[in-house]
Amino acid sequence: MANRTDTQADTVHGTNPQYLVDRIIRNKIYNDAYWKEFCFGLTTESLIDKAAEIDYVGGTYGGRRRPAKFLCLFLKMLQIQPDEDVILEYIQQPDLK
Repeated sequence: MANRTDTQADTVHGTNPQYLVDRIIRNKIYNDAYWKEFCFGLTTESLIDKAAEIDYVGGTYGGRRRPAKFLCLFLKMLQIQPDEDVILEYIQQPDLK
């Protein structure tokens, strides 16, 4: 199922890392078309491609307070918890800034 955290993932403050995102926002992300279409089968390797397509960093927007793509990918990173080396490589990419 797409909304479960990886079984190998570390807990944060003794709980599921997805709980860092508020329940209402989490539910909006799970019901968003971007999440269902593009984030469903993302892996650590394919996450960088989607992150490179992001035009802006944001939370929610619009009248219905839809989640931004950044927020969807952030929740996906909390789910799959890539290695620290992979995250540092994402940050240090000069081509994607």
